[in-house]
Amino acid sequence: MTPTAVLLASFGGPEGADEVMPFLERVTAGRGVPPERLVEVSHHYLALGGVSPINAQNRALLAALRTEFDSHGIDLPLYWGNRNSAPFFDDAVKQMADDGHTSAI
Repeated sequence: MTPTAVLLASFGGPEGADEVMPFLERVTAGRGVPPERLVEVSHHYLALGGVSPINAQNRALLAALRTEFDSHGIDLPLYWGNRNSAPFFDDAVKQMADDGHTSAI
């Protein structure tokens, strides 16, 4: 089956102080991590303004892929989904399906 789209799958990360605790809760869900440990870890993110660099890196990767695809006449849509932060993987897969794509790499 020939892929009709490209899906970038990522871990994700918070993009602001208000996203840090929900992000950490998703990452550790079902693992029995004590709440006080989450608070401790949150301070590391908050020291960086509550922003993980991974989402900016993913945006840069997608832009580079788009440029490369365009320069070689590759007409594949790019989608991006994260496990632990927006844009979420399930939402990206749903959007791909809504857009009519049945296979991706």
